[in-house]
Amino acid sequence: MNEYLTWGGAGILLAVAGAAIIASEIQAGLATGDTLIVAYGAAVIVAMIVTILIVAPSFRGSHS
Repeated sequence: MNEYLTWGGAGILLAVAGAAIIASEIQAGLATGDTLIVAYGAAVIVAMIVTILIVAPSFRGSHS
């Protein structure tokens, strides 16, 4: 199997899983008014987006 797909796919799955897990923390932070938790959650979401933007283009050239 192509290692771009293996490791890139694993990285994207971990990033999405982290964002899904942190979503409950963001909701709790919004409910309690804790801005630090909300800021941390937003940073995790930004990290997920950056990960996808960096890794996803390598999938295009990985068909060989």
